[in-house]
Amino acid sequence: MTRILIVTHKPLASLTNGHDLRVWHLCRELAKRHELYLLTVNLGSTDESSASLVGLSDVFKKIAKTPKFPAHRPSLKRHFRRNDSDYFSLSYPDHFSTVTKAIAGFCEENSIDHMIVFCLVLAEFVRPFSSDKKILFDLIDSEVLTLTRQIQFFPPWPAQLRTRLDARLMLARRARAEACLPLWFNHVTTVNDADSDTVCRLSGRTANVSTVPNGVSPDLMDAFDANARVAKRRGVAFWGNLAFKPNSDAVRFFYQYVYRPYLAPAGIEWCVVGKDAESWLLEEAKRDDGIRLTGFVDDIRPVLAEYPIMVNPMRIGSGLKNKVLEAFAMGLAVVSTGVGIEALGMAREGVDYLRADEPEKVADAIKLLIEDERLRYSMIQSARKVMLEHYTWKRVARDMDALLASA
Repeated sequence: MTRILIVTHKPLASLTNGHDLRVWHLCRELAKRHELYLLTVNLGSTDESSASLVGLSDVFKKIAKTPKFPAHRPSLKRHFRRNDSDYFSLSYPDHFSTVTKAIAGFCEENSIDHMIVFCLVLAEFVRPFSSDKKILFDLIDSEVLTLTRQIQFFPPWPAQLRTRLDARLMLARRARAEACLPLWFNHVTTVNDADSDTVCRLSGRTANVSTVPNGVSPDLMDAFDANARVAKRRGVAFWGNLAFKPNSDAVRFFYQYVYRPYLAPAGIEWCVVGKDAESWLLEEAKRDDGIRLTGFVDDIRPVLAEYPIMVNPMRIGSGLKNKVLEAFAMGLAVVSTGVGIEALGMAREGVDYLRADEPEKVADAIKLLIEDERLRYSMIQSARKVMLEHYTWKRVARDMDALLASA
C-alpha cells in the first residue's frame, strides 16, 4: 500500500466547489487502495473557516496544514516576477522557506514518497521535492486557456486599456508557470483535452501530460429513473455558482440572445439555480414570470426533476463543466455550446447531446427537444450509458492511479 500525500491550497469544505468536488471524490476512491495523508498549504493571511467535509478522517490517515502566511504587505520584488510560480518565494521569502520545511517535515514523519498536488498556485511549494518523490500534479483547469478565452470577449481597443494590459501580463506569467509543470513533475493531469493541449503547447512536452476527467457523484446516479421521470414544466434549467465568471457570462448571453428573443415569446420557462445572481437578473426575474430563480438549494434533484432540458450556453472558461455530467446522471437532455461540452470527448453530438453555438440554433435545439419526446428520451438514455461507462469516479480514480504508478 502506497503512502500518498495529497496537497491542496485550501481546506476541503464544500462539494459545490469544483476543486473540492474533484479532490474529495478522487481521494475517496484512491483511499480504498492506498494510505492517504492530507496537507493544506494555508495561503490566507487570516484564519480559514472551521467548516470541513464530513468523513475526512475516514479517507485520510492524517490531516494537517502549514502555518498561515503573515498579514504584512508582501515584498515589492513580486512585481518583477516573470513566472507566477515565483510569486510566494518573492513575496514572502522567509515564510516560504518555513512552509517548504513544514512540508519536508511532514513527508519525513510519515514516510511519504508519492504526492498528488492540486492547483497551479502550489507548484513552487512542491518543486523542491521533485528530485526525490514521485509527484503527480493535477492542474485541473488551464488558467492560460481560461484567460485567453476571456480576453476574446473584451471590448475593442482602446476600451478597458488597463484591464487589457493587466490581463496580458497575467497571461504571460501564467503561461510560463504552466510551461514548467511537465519539466518539474513526473506527470501532469487536467480534466479536459483542450487544457492538456494547452500545457503541451506551452511546454513542448506530451509524454507526461494526460487528461483525467471528472466523474459523477453516486447520489446523482442513483436518483435516475428514466421510465418514471416526467418533467412537469415546459422549460430549461441552468445551474452553478453565478459569481463564477464563465457562469455569469453564460447567463447574460443566454438571457440577451436566446431567452428574450426566442424562448420567452414561445412560452418556454428558464430556471436558474445557484447563489449570487447578479442584480440585473434579479430585477428581470421580478418582471418576468418565465424566469425562475431558486437561489442556492441544498439538493438540486427535486428542482431539476421538473425540467426536461439542461442548457449550457458557456462561452469562456476551461476544464470540465460538471453540470453537464450531472444532467446526464439525472436524466435531463443537454443543449450545449462547444465550449460547454468540449471536455466530454466520449459523448457524441446529435446522439448524447445537441450542440449549438449561435443563439437562434440554441433556441431551435431547445424547442426540438421539448416537442420531440422520443428524441429526448433516446438522448437521455444514450447519455447515461456514456456517463456510466466513462465518467464515474471509480473509473476516473483508476486512471489516475495508473498514472501515479507509472510516474
